[in-house]
This record gives sequence, C-alpha cells and structure tokens, in this order.
Amino acid sequence: MPLENRNLEAGTRLAARYKGTTYTCEVVQTEEGIRYRLEDGREFKSPSSAASAVMGGMAANGWRFWSLADSISEKPEKPKKSAKPKKGTAGKAEAVECGETFPSAAEATEHLVTAHTQAQPET
Repeated sequence: MPLENRNLEAGTRLAARYKGTTYTCEVVQTEEGIRYRLEDGREFKSPSSAASAVMGGMAANGWRFWSLADSISEKPEKPKKSAKPKKGTAGKAEAVECGETFPSAAEATEHLVTAHTQAQPET
C-alpha cells in the first residue's frame, strides 16, 4: 500500500517487494536531516532515490514503491491447480486421484467426475 503520510518520523520502517524479494528501509535522523537507510547501510535523501537504488537505477516513485513494513505480508502461496487426468504411455490416460489407467483422457475424466466428486457420506 503506497505511503500516504509524507511526514515520516525517524524509526519508521518501510518495506517493498521487488522481483520476488522483500527489501527494507528505515527512516533515520542524521546531522544532514531525515535519510532513508537501506538494509545494506546506504542512505538516501528521498524514498524515491532509495527505491531507485533497489531497482538498479531505474526511476521510481518512492511514495508508491514503499509501504509501512507492518503492512507487507508474507508472499501469498500460488493456488494449486485442479486435478486433471495424466496422460500415460501408449495413448492411455491415468486418473490422478486414484492412479487407475483408462484408454483415453475422456474416460479418465469421466471416471474422475463420477467416482471422485461424489458427495462423501456424513459420519
């Protein structure tokens, strides 16, 4: 979520996810004023220049790139693909659920639909 408050106080921790990696930045007070310190120790005058450094020199809007560190969650898991019949050798297909082999993918799919999607009896 982009930063809305542009008056960040020293000690504020920022985070951003770029190309699958999470980066952190801390707002620090120095003799020269407020600076944005990356985890590797480099300091920048603006969140945009810190974001640009993370992105290898590409121009960046730091107010949109960074979020408050508390608002960055773990990377969400990718949804699992639904079970589909596996194609076996010699033009046969296998039902993923039970491993049974069928002469065609259509028959394996029919088996999955009828045998493995039936409502389970309540216990």
